[in-house]
Amino acid sequence: MTRMNSTRYSRLVACCLVAMLALSAVATPVMAVNVESEDVPSEAEVGSEYSATVMLEDLFTENQQWQLNATTELENQPLWTLELVDDGEVMNTITRTGQNVTFSDSTIQSPVDHVRVTVEGEVPAVGNYSYADQSTFSAMSLAQVPVTSDGSTGAPSTIDSWTAAHYTSESSEARDAIDAASDAIASAEAAGADVSDAKGGLENAKRFYRNADFEAAVTNAEDAQELAEESQGQQESAEQTQQLLIFAGIGLVVLLLIGGGVYWYKQNKQDTSRLG
Repeated sequence: MTRMNSTRYSRLVACCLVAMLALSAVATPVMAVNVESEDVPSEAEVGSEYSATVMLEDLFTENQQWQLNATTELENQPLWTLELVDDGEVMNTITRTGQNVTFSDSTIQSPVDHVRVTVEGEVPAVGNYSYADQSTFSAMSLAQVPVTSDGSTGAPSTIDSWTAAHYTSESSEARDAIDAASDAIASAEAAGADVSDAKGGLENAKRFYRNADFEAAVTNAEDAQELAEESQGQQESAEQTQQLLIFAGIGLVVLLLIGGGVYWYKQNKQDTSRLG
């Protein structure tokens, strides 16, 4: 057996250690700032005023000084408010306006134990409507940018992102009508009714919804709901009629048995009298 040279063996071990350290550095996630609490509405009407607030904690797990990148799809010059909080007291308040802002001229550093971020703006219009996946917009996205001791900045690290559904009064009405039709069809189908026509109307309603023709969507959804309810009513009526017929048949059999029993009793009674 050939014995490996000790020098080559040492180099191999060293290379393996370097590779393991490199892999460990890549695999180990950087500890990020945590979200302690959030007040982010899940939906809002297009054109309305919208406000979202989050509270950040564990600010200095990795970096003793950092900046904040913040983005939103809110419109009409969205206002950002950054509050630096220590022991429940607001130490400093910084504001920015715009959809993409950076809090960089005043970096976040000790002594601060929390950062409260608020964004306010106008809910944007919906680009594409879909019933299956309700349209959403980016309410807020935050990223931490580390700052080194010499003042240079590193690569941003995402803290978290929040989205919210947006709608108009017309699209909301159409969605409610489609929901009601879907429920009616499911109920009728569970009852054994034929809902093929109702399903066709429902698909038309969804198609009109995707095309933002909400009036037609409502009309087709209401027609589909009516067809489903009528089908269920007919099915239930047929089942009731069938049950009545079954009960009537059972009743007739019982009456025949009773009549036969009475006849048999009378016949046997007469035979007994004759024998006496």
